[in-house]
Amino acid sequence: MQTAALAPQRFKRLILVGGTARFTQVDGWPHAQPVGLLALFSAALARNPADVLQRFVSLLNQGDTQARAISRAMNQQLLASPLPDTPTLLAGLEWLRTVDLRPQLARVSTPTLLIHGEHDPLMPLAAAQELTRQLPDARLEVITGAAHAPFLNDPETFARHLGNFCHAPALD
Repeated sequence: MQTAALAPQRFKRLILVGGTARFTQVDGWPHAQPVGLLALFSAALARNPADVLQRFVSLLNQGDTQARAISRAMNQQLLASPLPDTPTLLAGLEWLRTVDLRPQLARVSTPTLLIHGEHDPLMPLAAAQELTRQLPDARLEVITGAAHAPFLNDPETFARHLGNFCHAPALD
């Protein structure tokens, strides 16, 4: 979203999946995670990154109609791949704690599709609904029964939304 706000000429369309303008709660933005959650994740990462990543996989699939199968597949991939180093993971959590794109939303003139899981536990659906209201040219598609990874829950519906959006005639 930030790049689309700063360099709109570089974009024809923008697609956000499980997106938000701010990951953590602040005054005026309740559609997010409590800041304390990131502090807990940071402390746990310092002790055991592999365990935290597995717990994170469970969290991001919580509420998904296919949570067990998706979590199992994601954890198998985690175990088969080298883990990112802890400083990189901690830096990512710091970004989630501090990045706030709300002031730039009005400058995102690019047609935007938001695809969001109905039961996303990381980014409440209300965050996507608020983004849809604040972005100048946005539409929201909700994947029923999905959590934070709607493309894993229902790949066909996800692909159909992408195709419809990408192949829609330009309005300019």
